[in-house]
Order: sequence, then C-alpha cells, then structure tokens
Amino acid sequence: MQAVALNAKGLSKRFGESVALADVDLTLGARQVVGLVGENGAGKSTLLNILSGLLRPDRGAVDLPGRGPAPHTYAEAQHLGIARVFQEQALIGALPVYENLLLGVEARFTRFGQLLDKRAMVAKAQAMVDEANASIDVRRTTDDLSFSTRQLIEIIRACLAPTMLYGQSAPIVLLDEPTASLERGDEATFFDLVARIRQEGSLLFVSHRLTEVLSLCDDIVVLKDGRFVTRVAPSDVDERGLHRLMVGRERDSDYYHEDRQRPADADAGAAPAFAARNFRREGAYEDVSLTVAPGEVLGIGGLLESGKSAFGKGLAGIEAPQAGEISIKGDPWRAPVAGALIAEGVGYVPAERLAEGMIADQSVAWNMVLPSADLFSNRLGWWRQRKETAVTEAMITRLGIKAPGPKARSSRLSGGNQQKVVLARWLARDLSVLILDNPTRGVDAGAKEEIYRLIRDLTDEGVAIVLITDELLELIGLSNRIAIMRHGRIETMIEAPPEDKPTEQALVTAMLAGALPTGVAA
Repeated sequence: MQAVALNAKGLSKRFGESVALADVDLTLGARQVVGLVGENGAGKSTLLNILSGLLRPDRGAVDLPGRGPAPHTYAEAQHLGIARVFQEQALIGALPVYENLLLGVEARFTRFGQLLDKRAMVAKAQAMVDEANASIDVRRTTDDLSFSTRQLIEIIRACLAPTMLYGQSAPIVLLDEPTASLERGDEATFFDLVARIRQEGSLLFVSHRLTEVLSLCDDIVVLKDGRFVTRVAPSDVDERGLHRLMVGRERDSDYYHEDRQRPADADAGAAPAFAARNFRREGAYEDVSLTVAPGEVLGIGGLLESGKSAFGKGLAGIEAPQAGEISIKGDPWRAPVAGALIAEGVGYVPAERLAEGMIADQSVAWNMVLPSADLFSNRLGWWRQRKETAVTEAMITRLGIKAPGPKARSSRLSGGNQQKVVLARWLARDLSVLILDNPTRGVDAGAKEEIYRLIRDLTDEGVAIVLITDELLELIGLSNRIAIMRHGRIETMIEAPPEDKPTEQALVTAMLAGALPTGVAA
C-alpha cells in the first residue's frame, strides 16, 4: 500500500450560519499529486487553511504520519514541511525578492544574533531560484517584476523552502490556483518543479483549469457546498464530467453564449460608445487608439508584457496616461479622469482583486457601493442605508453571490464570490462602458459561465465591453473583434464573428510573431 503523507478525517468548519466544511475526509499519499476541485464556495480554501495551520476545524482531525501533531499555526506547518501557494499573492512588494523568499527565517542569517548577513541571504535565495531553473535576480525589488514572475516566486518559495530552508526531505505542498496568472514560460518552470517535488514529496493542487487537473494529478477530489462528493482517477472522467460533478449539471454547450453575440455594426452610423486615441505611457504602451460600439465586446490579448493591463488602467483613468484622450458617445475628446468617467457610466474591474478591486475587511455592501456615494447619499450628506441594503440584496440575488447578507465581511467569501461583488458595484450604476481585466481569474467553471451570461446581458442593453484577458478561449468566445498588443502597441485587429471564430493558434501566432494569419484584418 502507498505510504500516507497526510490524512484528514471528518473536518468541519462553520462561519456563523455558513457551513464551509462538513465532515470532509482527505488522504494525500507520499509522492502523489491530488487535485482538489469545486465551485467557488465549495470549501477548498477553507480546507487548505486548516491543513496549513491558519484555521482550527470545529470538528475532525489531521494526521501527519511520522511528522508529529497537526500544525496550529502557519509557522508550525512550515517547520513540518508543509508549504502553501495562496490564491492571492502574499508577497511584500516593497522588499527585494530574496527577503520575500526568506521571510520568517531571517534569524538563520544573523551574525552575533543581531546583524543580518545580507550576502548570505542573497546567496541562499539565488540558489533557490537557480534550483528552479528560473531567471530572476533576487536583489530586485519585488514590485518591479511582472505579475507572472511574482507568482513564480511564490511557487518557488512553496516548493523549495521545505527542503532548502527547513530540511524536510518529503515536503507537502498546497497549491491554490498557482497557474492562474503564469505566462507560458513560467508555466513550464512550474510543471517542471511539480515533477521534481513529486519524486519525494506530495502535492495538493487546486485549480479551475480542469485540463491541468486532469493532466497533472493522480487522483481528483471533488467538493460541493463544503461536502465531499467523490474521488476519481483522471482516466475515469473528462473535463465535462468533472464540471458536472462540481456544479451538479452539464456545462452549457454554448459556454460563451456566442449565439447571443451582438453584431458589431448593429448600430451602423451611431457614434462609438467609447473611443480612445493616441494613448501613451512610457515603458508601458505607445500610440494606442481604439473604438468600441454600443453592445460590442472588444477583446484585447497579448503576452503579459504586452502592456494590455496597463492600457486598461489608462482607459479607466486609474493610472493616467502621459498622453491620450477619450470620447464617450461622441462627446468632445478629453483626458481620462477616473471620477469623471465613473460619473459618465464607465466601470473598471482590475486583474488583482484583493490588491486593487476591493477592501476585503469591509462588508459586501460597503464594497458594492464603494464608487457610488453620489447615488446613496442625499443633498445633506445623509447616507441612504435602506437603499444601500435593498440594492445590495438585489445584487446578491441577481449574481448568485454566496454570502450570508450585505453585512458579511468580504474576506470570508470565496474568490469567485468576491469577484462577483466587484462586478456588482458597476451594475448598481447606469453603466455604458465596462473595462474588464481578467474578470474570471480564479473563478470556477460554473461562475465563469454566469459571468459570461452577464456580459451578454450587458451587451443586450447596449453596454460596450473592453475585455482584457489571458484566457485565449475566453477571448475568442466572447469578442466581436480582438486587438493583439505587442510591445505596447496594437499590432493586429482580428475579426471574431460567431460563425467564423479565429483559432488559438492564430492568436498565438499574432502575439508572438506578428505575422498576420490568413483571413485576419489589419
């Protein structure tokens, strides 16, 4: 029989009236990769929090054969060889990479018990990065690196710290959505690390990318509504079958609702809902212009360093461009200013939900009405509490947000439900343009389908959508046109009508080589 690295029995956890886990069992074998899948709110992160010592279960126990008692803190977990990649990045941006990699073990690099030996710290951190075959200078400030590189640093720390810092030869690595923001080169480094770790250690892999789960894992555990559903071998199930186990229904055959795609020229002769010209921000993007028709989805794709996310922030006035003007519904050209754009019906959903999209310690209602003081206060400045509650409750119902109510703390919600809260704040306003940056990052397949349906509902109402995403199938399935950015410029515009969608290969070719695929309009 296979040796057991971790055995959890009857784990249960409640938060108030909300059941996060109910009598969940989980066994992780030595040298095994087990996938953990389920909808947002299924209990995956709660389970990982218990296994890594961040939460105590209300009932149940965790056994770590040969290691000692289950950890009661994350520090204890690390000493036992348990490491974690969190769904949201947990690095300190102002610190150099080497300090982030060695966070919590600085005492090992002191002289005379007081003076930090930074040279030794840099050497050890660089050895970890080199061991992972990654090209990262650990002396650089973390915030100066791309989102993908920062994610890779988290993965390196989790995969290699147990052996290289804590001396554990058989690590247990808990991976919560590790690949959600990795570019292709960093993905290859990640998969190579997993292959090496499983030779001696064990991994629990949480991902909404079901194809990755099926290809990477030895077994797959399915959770639903905090309860164990089944444990299956990848050879016994396909992606559609996993989706059915997770959400209790078959996936819609028209996942992206392409049959509802509104023709880009439906309002021929009408002024664009949104237009931008000559946008420039040094080091990010240069001379970028675009137009979006009412009810159109304009997709923007490109590699992570293409400048597409920075351009999205510029369009929304979040990070003002050095040059560039916008026009809404044919109004005069002017510089993009966030407050003025919000007042005119422009919404923006950022890629980094917890860093830029919400204040997690505040309530669901507080986050939903964050940009809308003008709608929820009267002329005397009194807050309209009843209106806030009514609107928030309506949005919770409309988007199917799993939350006890408007006063629930946003940090207690799953990642997908937090994302719905960020989306809901714009639905409470008279919306005309919505700029979305990776709106389904860290969101399960069922919630993705709900977001796609919502996008189609908005386009039916004439809302113009700018969709920035790293997901190629999402980009293809939702967009009327796809702008490909390279080195800060829109180099290619690809038509994407429902009856003649471009292929993934065509997009990748445009992103990498710049050559126009056959049938592509410049």
